[in-house]
Parts: sequence; structure tokens; C-alpha cells
Amino acid sequence: MIKLFLSVLLVALCSAFGWLLTRKYKQRKTFFYELDLFNSRLINEVSYTKMPLSAFIDKYSFGGDFGKLLEEKKKSGFVSDGCGIAYLTEDEKNFVRDYFLMVGRSDSASQKEYLRSVQGETERMRAESGADYKKHFDLYVKLGFLFGLIVAIILA
Repeated sequence: MIKLFLSVLLVALCSAFGWLLTRKYKQRKTFFYELDLFNSRLINEVSYTKMPLSAFIDKYSFGGDFGKLLEEKKKSGFVSDGCGIAYLTEDEKNFVRDYFLMVGRSDSASQKEYLRSVQGETERMRAESGADYKKHFDLYVKLGFLFGLIVAIILA
């Protein structure tokens, strides 16, 4: 009876470990969802209300690492060019850095044109990160389960 309980516990722990390995993919998916949402909302604000960027950030709340990045950018007056998010690739970090260097730097017509031009890229990144998360989540959880099952069979 104890062997069965320990085997089930081992399989559950290995599956949980596989789930933990997908954390960076989930964070990346959430980050790009928030970035795309921010971009869409900012296009609407620039088109209609033309409120200042700091007031726009105060109006909407964004969570996770994207929210922290926004607060950091707001405190520095959008002059800091760092993007210290570990789970992003170098190309993605460069895109985010360039994006925030351009936001709020020109008149509303130019700003609206720039935001619309990067909208396709933010949507692509959101979709790509969501697909990566789904693919890796299934893979890692199943591999964790199978590894736990194999070890439980060997030990039993």
C-alpha cells in the first residue's frame, strides 16, 4: 500500500516539475498579451482623447512583468532603455526597448502611425508566444508524467 502511495506521489511530483518548467513560457505569453493590449489601448487614446502618456498609464492597470516594466519606464520618464526581462530573446528585448523609446516622443499623428505599424508585430508576438506556451506546456507535463511513471515502475 505504501509503495502504491509513493508511486502515485512520485508521478505527481514529476508532473508538477514538468509544469514548473513551463513557467517562463507562460510569463512570456502574458507579457506579450499585455504589450499588445497596451498598444491597442494606446492607439485608441492617441486617436481620440490625446491624454498624456503618464495619465494613460495611471488610467489602466497592467500586471506581471509588463506592469513592472511600465512603472520603471514611467519613473525614469521613458528615457531608460533597459529591458531586463530574462525570458525574452535578444530580438524581443530590442523590439521592446525600441518600442518604448518611440512611444510618447512625437505628435499624435506620427504616434498613431507608429503604433499602427507595430500593431501587426505585437499581435504576431502574442500569437507566437501563446503557441509556444501551449506546445511546451503539453510536452513538459507529459514528459514529467512519463518520467515519473517509468521511475515508479522501475522502483516497484
